Amino acid sequence: MTSAVSTHDVDKIVASAIRVARLGEADMRNWWGSRSFGAAGRVVLKQRLPRTWRMAAVELDLASAVNRHNEAIDRSNAVHLFSDRWPVRRWTSAWVAEQKTEDEPSEIFEQLETATLDTIEDRLRADKKPKFKALGGALRVGTIERSLLGDPVVVADAVRTLAASYVGLETFAAPFLEVVE
Repeated sequence: MTSAVSTHDVDKIVASAIRVARLGEADMRNWWGSRSFGAAGRVVLKQRLPRTWRMAAVELDLASAVNRHNEAIDRSNAVHLFSDRWPVRRWTSAWVAEQKTEDEPSEIFEQLETATLDTIEDRLRADKKPKFKALGGALRVGTIERSLLGDPVVVADAVRTLAASYVGLETFAAPFLEVVE
C-alpha cells in the first residue's frame, strides 16, 4: 500500500529536481553544459517565448540532466533523480508544463534566473551529508526497495538524500539509489 502524497511534498520534490537541473548549467557546475538561463538562453528563449521562457529553460535543463545521468548510470537496478523508473521526473515535467498556464507562475523560476551556486546548494543541503560509494561516474548513496518506488513518502526522503549529494560536487558523478528486492 502506498502513502498519499501532499501537494507540499510534491512541490519540495519538484523544487529539488529543478534546482539540481539548474546546478548543472554552464554558469554553475557545468555538468551538462546547457546555457538556458545564461545570456544566450535568455536572448533566444525570451525573444521567442516572452511569457514562458523560464519554464522552457527549466525543461531544457531537465532534458540535459536526464541525458547526462542516463549516460553515467547504465544499471537496471538503479534510480537517479531524473530516472524514468519512478515518479520524480514525471512529476517535475508535469509541474513545469502546468506552470506555463498559470497567471502567476511560481517564483522559483525567477529565483533560478538570478540564483548563485551558493544559493542553490544552500537550498539542497541536508542536515547530514549523505555517505556514498563511488562507482565509476556514479555515486551510490543508498538503497530503495523496489516495492517502495511509488511510495510518495519514501520517494520524498530519497529525493532529499539524492539532492543533498550534489552539494559541493565539483566533478560530475551521478548520485543514485540501488534498487533492492
